[in-house]
Order: sequence, then C-alpha cells, then structure tokens
Amino acid sequence: MTENRLERIDPDRASAEQKKIIERLGEGRGRIPTPFNIWLHNPRLAEGMEIIGTHIDQTSVLSEVEMEVAILATAIFWNAPYVINNHRRHALKAGVPEPVVAALLEKRRPEVSAGRLGTICDAVSEILAGAKVDDARFATYDQELGRAAIAELLVVVGYFTSVSLAMSLHALEPKA
Repeated sequence: MTENRLERIDPDRASAEQKKIIERLGEGRGRIPTPFNIWLHNPRLAEGMEIIGTHIDQTSVLSEVEMEVAILATAIFWNAPYVINNHRRHALKAGVPEPVVAALLEKRRPEVSAGRLGTICDAVSEILAGAKVDDARFATYDQELGRAAIAELLVVVGYFTSVSLAMSLHALEPKA
C-alpha cells in the first residue's frame, strides 16, 4: 500500500498567510477540509480555492442533489476513491436517488427522466467528456438550467477535478 503523502500544516507553525486561510476556513467551514492540507503549501492558491470551495459549500445556485451528482460524477471520472466514497454517502444523504448513484458508480448515464436533474446529468457528462456542445444542446441547457447554473457546473467540475487529482496524487484512501 502506498504511504500517505499528505503533509498537514500545523496551525501553530503556519506562516501568517497560511494562518489567515486557516482562520477563514474555520469561519466558513468550521474545519480544514482535507484538500486544503495540500493547497495550504501554496497560500495564494489555497486562498482562491477557499473562496470557490466555500461558495460551492454554502451559496451555490445548484440544489444539494444537483451538486452531489456533479461532484460524484467528477470523482468517478477521475477515479478518485477517497472522493467517490465520501460523496457517494453525501449524495445518498442529500436525496440523490439510489439508481442515479448506482449508474454513476457503474460509469453509466443515469436513467433520469426529462427535467432538471436529467439535464444536469447530461451537462456534467458532456463537460467531463470535453465534448463540443452544439447550439441546440446548449440552448436546452440554457433554457432548463440558466446561465448561472451552467457557470456553476463548470466551476464545480473544475474544483472537484482538482480535489480528485489532489487526493489521488497524495495517495489518500477512502475511510473505512
């Protein structure tokens, strides 16, 4: 088994810049989420990620179900076991239907009927695939989700791509 590569920042020994971010994380999240133990080694980066992560965590235009579908699909795309395990639980707790979670875990497009959640599944799938979205498809996303949700999906996929890659690179394993 690969040794855990995570090197946590000791808050008592942190630089002034790191302490500022740790304080903001405490205010915004009440804790230091695991990826920040990676990003805090670059305080300017951690500061930007804190702003994005706290927004996603607290003020998203997406529902919790929509957010968890996007997060879980991203973690699965990047084969990030730690994030998959964590967000599988979050998704079910948030109310993502079990068949949707199962389909995502099996790398299948969830069989969600028409509606916002189906559109979210389609959009996230196309974003992750790097697909060129034609005008008609984009118009559907715009009409059913709106520009704010489209922008948010792009950021959620990007942010959780970084989370997934960071956790995998640092050899973090799922909690038992």
